[in-house]
Amino acid sequence: MISIDVIVPSYRLLGEYLISIVQMDIPDDTQVRYLIIGDNPEVETPAGLIPLIDNKKVILMRNSTNLGVCRTRNVGIDNSIADWIFFIDDDVKPAKNLLFQYTETIKSKPDEIGFFGNAIFPPPINNYTRGLAVSGILTFFSIGKQFEHLRWAPTLNVMIKRSAIGDTRFNMVFDKFGASEEIDFFLTIYRSTGKELCAVKNAPVFHDWWYGGKRNYSRFIRWAGGFTILINNFPENTFYNFPNMIESLLLGSCIVIPIAIYLHLPLLLICFLAGIFIGECGVEFLRLLLSRGLRKSIYVIGVVRVRMALDYGKLITQFKYHKVIGHFGKRFDHFSSRKRIAMVRRWGALKFMTYILTPVILYMLLNYLFH
Repeated sequence: MISIDVIVPSYRLLGEYLISIVQMDIPDDTQVRYLIIGDNPEVETPAGLIPLIDNKKVILMRNSTNLGVCRTRNVGIDNSIADWIFFIDDDVKPAKNLLFQYTETIKSKPDEIGFFGNAIFPPPINNYTRGLAVSGILTFFSIGKQFEHLRWAPTLNVMIKRSAIGDTRFNMVFDKFGASEEIDFFLTIYRSTGKELCAVKNAPVFHDWWYGGKRNYSRFIRWAGGFTILINNFPENTFYNFPNMIESLLLGSCIVIPIAIYLHLPLLLICFLAGIFIGECGVEFLRLLLSRGLRKSIYVIGVVRVRMALDYGKLITQFKYHKVIGHFGKRFDHFSSRKRIAMVRRWGALKFMTYILTPVILYMLLNYLFH
């Protein structure tokens, strides 16, 4: 008999999603409990969920105050008694047979300590979501289809042995950013066990576009803030790269602005700002053209906006929370394998070169045309 506790932290208690989670089909040889932890004491229990709560198989717990997703997941872990813990987010709908896929994999691979599936987003509905789809920001949501083993996986669809968790808990510092807590959690477990998570190929959950597909980059700024914490916690997974667009804007501004003011050359400042953006767009277009083809590379502006949000989030967080510039140029290897670092550095070098050359060429061209 396989026992599973499904932990669902939820601030909004959206019945549409929670009902789909607790109504997953359960294999005959599996005992399942659903631990829904409400993190907002003022939100009412959805009417459709109430008949399903029996305090045995479906348990609704409530925090007395808003604790944040990390503390809330920890409440679930502390109340778990099953052999396996399944983490799922409150804004996804699981495939009806999701638990069948997991239990079959558990039986066929008994030496694994954990498993992960993937998340499926709907087709893009506008230029913003098309940009997200080709930007790479969704890479780790579909890792269940791309990789056999990884050291961490998003908590929207991942299962792990409770014995492997031990005393490890989600680090509450990540509640400031709403991201990266799962990376910290599972990499900490990997440190103690030396074992990676295993992919389950046919175990999807279905994820809607954030904010209904409306343009919003605040989520990615927060995500990047969480990355800076990982740099401190896992130095073995960090590396240095050439300054990104936001870092180059900061560095260049310290040089160009005083010169432009002293020499009364506003065109120099304009060309500097425009040149870095043009250089970023040019290299991203080339990267997308080579990896995605011409049809998808036309959404390069949307991709660059996502990059800007991530780069801005990293820079702001390192100044605001760490009070140091020691993370300048420092990056976190999300794959934790160091296999892609050389490629990332090559693209970083090409971008940095364009940050220098494009403003110079632009200034020379405009200066020639207008003088």
